[in-house]
Amino acid sequence: MAVPESSSFNFHRAGSGPAVILLHGIGATLRMWDGLAALTGRFELLCYDLPGHGEAAAPEAPYEIEDLSDHLAAALQSAGIARAHVIGSGLGGMVAQHYAATRPERIDRLVLCDTSPALSEGAREDLVAKGGLAHGAMARADLMDFAEEIYAPTLVLCAEGADLGMREGADFLARSIPNGQFAFVPGAVTNSVTERPDWVTRVLLDFLG
Repeated sequence: MAVPESSSFNFHRAGSGPAVILLHGIGATLRMWDGLAALTGRFELLCYDLPGHGEAAAPEAPYEIEDLSDHLAAALQSAGIARAHVIGSGLGGMVAQHYAATRPERIDRLVLCDTSPALSEGAREDLVAKGGLAHGAMARADLMDFAEEIYAPTLVLCAEGADLGMREGADFLARSIPNGQFAFVPGAVTNSVTERPDWVTRVLLDFLG
């Protein structure tokens, strides 16, 4: 996947303060983060549609999580942000893991929501069956060896009602990341950010400082 020109990023920026980059999940758009608007009182929030989502064009050829990590680096360079807090959910959480492990100098704090370093066999098969490029990238992802290379203070959030595979993946991240901590999101089933935005906002305000 070619890294896009800066003009191709449909950035949404709001608030002022330390930069927080938000990476949405598969099948979602940058609007996924609307429920966290209260953070703009303390931070500058920046989000954009991942390739093939929302207003972002889909690449013609298959790509990997590593390519989306390069895409994130290009997005931050385009936005003039050298260092930021990064929050990723689902697919965005996989991108955030790779980015944090390979570009530690560009990460302040990291938040991983409802994500895993690698999916269960059943989840992989379900994604492949859907046939999308992003689905394929997520299904092929294996970031298990990257977790111990993430040194940023990291908060791992997992929906209380998540399936066993997702719970195990989140637990692995929290245990393997040197400065990792873990919390279940009460009342959430699959997407903590959209199902419990007020709860997530309170936790983020405390964690990000």
